[in-house]
Amino acid sequence: MTHPDLVLRAEQAVIGSALRDRQRLDDIVYLTPDRMAHPTHRALLTALIESRTSDPTTSAARLPELIAQRTAISGVNADYLRRITDAAPQPRNIASYARMVQEAAVRRDLALHLDRLRTTTAGLRGPDPVLDRLTQAMRRTEQAVPVARLNESAPAPYEVRPRSAGEQEVRVEARLERQDTVLAELLQHPEQVREVSGWLYPEVFEEGPRREVYEAIVVVAERGEPVDRLTVEWEVYRQGPHAYEVKVEVSVEERPDYLTRLATTAVVVGAAVELSGEIMAEDIRAKLATDFGNIDAIRVSGVEPKANLDVRATTAAPRVEPAPLLQPPPVQQAPTIQPNIRP
Repeated sequence: MTHPDLVLRAEQAVIGSALRDRQRLDDIVYLTPDRMAHPTHRALLTALIESRTSDPTTSAARLPELIAQRTAISGVNADYLRRITDAAPQPRNIASYARMVQEAAVRRDLALHLDRLRTTTAGLRGPDPVLDRLTQAMRRTEQAVPVARLNESAPAPYEVRPRSAGEQEVRVEARLERQDTVLAELLQHPEQVREVSGWLYPEVFEEGPRREVYEAIVVVAERGEPVDRLTVEWEVYRQGPHAYEVKVEVSVEERPDYLTRLATTAVVVGAAVELSGEIMAEDIRAKLATDFGNIDAIRVSGVEPKANLDVRATTAAPRVEPAPLLQPPPVQQAPTIQPNIRP
C-alpha cells in the first residue's frame, strides 16, 4: 500500500539526495525517470542524470541553478531545489528511497493493468467476479497519486512544520513518556535497535501509534535497510492505511506529526536499553497484578480451584509411609562356636 504524500516525499528524497551528491546516482541506476509519479520529478531526475555527462565539474552548491535552468519548469528555481535538498532525510539512504519509488510505480502499473484487463474481459465475456473483487480490493488499499499534467505546478517541497511560539509541548504520562523516549532514540540512533529488539517485544508498548512505530523500526532494521523518519513512516503505512495518520493525544491537527516529534526529541545515547528494562518490568508487574486479581475474584465468588479439591480427596486416604529408596545392607552375624564336650 502506498500513500500519495509518502510517494511524493520519497521522490523528493531521491532528488534531494542526488542534488547533494550526484555520485549517489550510481546507487540507483535501476531507477529511470519514468518511474516517478509526478512529471516535475521526472524532469528533475532526467536533468540530474544528464548533467553528469554534460556538466561533470559543476559543484553541489551550483547544481540547483544548473538544474533549474535545464528544466525550465514553472515554479522550479534554485531556491525550490535547495528546499528539496534540505528536506532529504539522509542522502546516503538514497537506495531505500528509490526502492520506495519503484514499489509505488509497480503498484500503479498493477492497478492500471488490472483495470484494463477488467474492462477488456467485461467487453468480451461480461463481468468477471474475480477481477471485480481484485479491483475493489486494490482501490481499498491503494491511494493513487493524482495524474499531473506537464504544465501543472510543481509539488511543494516537504517541510516539517515548526512549532509556533505559543504552542505548548505535548504532555503525556510518565509511562508513555518512557516509551516515546525509547522510540525517539531508536529512530535517531538506529544502531541501538539490535540492542533491544531481541528481547523487547512490541506488546509492551501502548497499543496504537507507539506499538506500530516500534514494529516498523524493527522490520526495517531486520530487512537491512536504514532506519530514518521516511523509511519508518513508509513501513507504518504498509502495515495498514489507518496507521498513516499517526496521532497523539489532543489537538493533533495543530501539532507536528508523531514521527516528527520523535525525530526531534532530545535523547541520551544508550538510555533506550535502561528504559526498555523499565518498560518490560512495568508490563510484567501489570500482568501479574491482573493474574492475581483474577484469582482473588474466583475466591470471592466461592468457587475453589480444582487443584484444591484434588488435594482434599487425596488427604482423606490413610497415610502410607513411603518405602526407603535404598535398603540397608544385611548385618553379618559372627558364627557361634560351641565347645566340643564329650561324655
